[in-house]
This record gives sequence, C-alpha cells and structure tokens, in this order.
Amino acid sequence: MTDDRERDATGRARNNRPRDGLGRPLPRGSSGVERVPDELVLPPLESLTEAQRLLDTGRPFHAHEVLEGTWKAAPLAERDLWQGLA
Repeated sequence: MTDDRERDATGRARNNRPRDGLGRPLPRGSSGVERVPDELVLPPLESLTEAQRLLDTGRPFHAHEVLEGTWKAAPLAERDLWQGLA
C-alpha cells in the first residue's frame, strides 16, 4: 500500500483535499469552499462572532475549526469551555 497523503514538517498526514460547505472532503481537483487556515487564532469575541456567522451560512465544520483555534490557544483554565463550544 502506498501512502500518497501530503505531510507537514513533522510527518503528520494532512488532508489538503477541497471541502464542501459542510467540511466533507471532495475529490482532488474539485472546487470547494474556502477553508479556515490551520493557524487561525482569533480573540474570544471575534471567534464567537465568526463561528456564529459560519453557522448562519450553513458551514458548521468551518465554525468548529474557528472555535478549535481559540480552544487550543486558550489559557488552561478556559480550555474545557472552548473545547465544549468547538
């Protein structure tokens, strides 16, 4: 079996396939919706506002990705809250 997945600098598999509005992978070469950058970390209020905007436009996976960035960057005492929101 050949592993033709793209990998990051640490060797972790990355899924760079295009995605639909619900976050489902599409076939390579398809046009999908714009993805949330992996490194995106917004301040809490901006994160909630953007996540709500994405939910309102039918993009729950993308809202999750926005909240996940804030969760992973949050102070330890707040991480459970942000993880629950994500």
